[in-house]
Amino acid sequence: MSKEKVKKAPNPDRLPVGKFFAWRASAFSMAANFIVMGYLTIYCTDTLKMPPALVGALLLASKLLDGVGELFAGYLVDNTKTRFGKGRPYELCLIGLWIFTGLLFSTPEFGMVGKSVWVVVCYTMVMSVFQTLFAAAQNPYMVRAFANKNVFVKLQSYGGIVGTLLTAIVSISFPMMMRRFATSPKGWSMLVIAYAVPLLLIGLIRFFTVKEVYDRDQGNTEKIKLSEAILMLRTNKYVWMLAGVTLIIQMMMGMNAAQYYFTYIVGDIGKYGTLQALTIVLLLVMFVFPKFIKEFSISTLIGASAIFGLVGYLINFLAGSNMTILAIGFILTSLASLAPSYLVPIMVLDCATYNEWLGNKRMEGTLSSLNGFGTNLGSGIGSAIVGFFLGAAGYVGGAAVQTPEASFMIKSLYSFVPAAMYLLMFIIMRKSSSLKER
Repeated sequence: MSKEKVKKAPNPDRLPVGKFFAWRASAFSMAANFIVMGYLTIYCTDTLKMPPALVGALLLASKLLDGVGELFAGYLVDNTKTRFGKGRPYELCLIGLWIFTGLLFSTPEFGMVGKSVWVVVCYTMVMSVFQTLFAAAQNPYMVRAFANKNVFVKLQSYGGIVGTLLTAIVSISFPMMMRRFATSPKGWSMLVIAYAVPLLLIGLIRFFTVKEVYDRDQGNTEKIKLSEAILMLRTNKYVWMLAGVTLIIQMMMGMNAAQYYFTYIVGDIGKYGTLQALTIVLLLVMFVFPKFIKEFSISTLIGASAIFGLVGYLINFLAGSNMTILAIGFILTSLASLAPSYLVPIMVLDCATYNEWLGNKRMEGTLSSLNGFGTNLGSGIGSAIVGFFLGAAGYVGGAAVQTPEASFMIKSLYSFVPAAMYLLMFIIMRKSSSLKER
């Protein structure tokens, strides 16, 4: 009697390599855009010659308008039903995102009012429209493209490794190219467009190759009601923990005080690109993330990372232009940013699961939009902090040498201010009970 071959059941935790890299393509494009947008403030103050306080006010005003847009984005995604799926169609937002990024860094030679209007409109389209819709769709897309939470964790942890490697290319090269080409408005325009075109093409790979194959709605086509979203805000306290972490980390990223610190304290913005190469060393940490997530709660991991950030930024104040000390501070602050950056998407999914545990709908899109609102608002507040503080200290854009007051403020924005933010994050994590235990 011939032996029958037993067919193995497919492993639900398997993550195909090709699908993994296709998924990361879009995330890489978005992360690269965030890096480029981080230099908007110094572009406005030093190239467009706009007062720093005005720049901060304009960017903050744009972010304050995001509230309605963010909530609308989540509602829109949660109620999207197309032949491409729920979250996948919003991948095409990358097209508008990069077009308006190029236009933003190609501001015409208008008067101050004209420049202000141009910057606000382009910035709003990038951050409040295209980035908002893209971000709100990420978790709904992911849970329908991959099998389970074990795969999601692999995507975030191993994806973090690949993402760090890829974005390091941009974070290292962009400041160096700035030093060479971004010496005029035309140079800025050519530089950003040179990055935008290939990054857009790479980003669209995911839309064309990764399909939504899992039905998470279980036949439920009922639309999400506004009252249900309000109920979630009242009953799911972990939403506020998520919002607090996102807001703080994005405030620090929105500040991007390094662009001023390395221009005026170190004296060479290109050296910041050299420092970015150290992010590659941090990849080893990402390999142990899946194990850490199994052993410790997310609040514990983020709380521990906040200590690294606090110490790292205090070291920055003592560094001056010493690249060795700055490298130590950079490694510590980069380690601190890893946990919040890569665990927040898992927090969103845990919040959605907790919604189900409470008897409510999952509402991944709404949760993602709330997280996106924290991202945009935090980024705007960070930009405003830099603008207002530099303006108050007498900063003069493009000056060869800044006043002692302005120099001290630049040092503080790269040390004391973010250190205080990490202290606040640590307090939030200490006061928050673990969602993992729930």
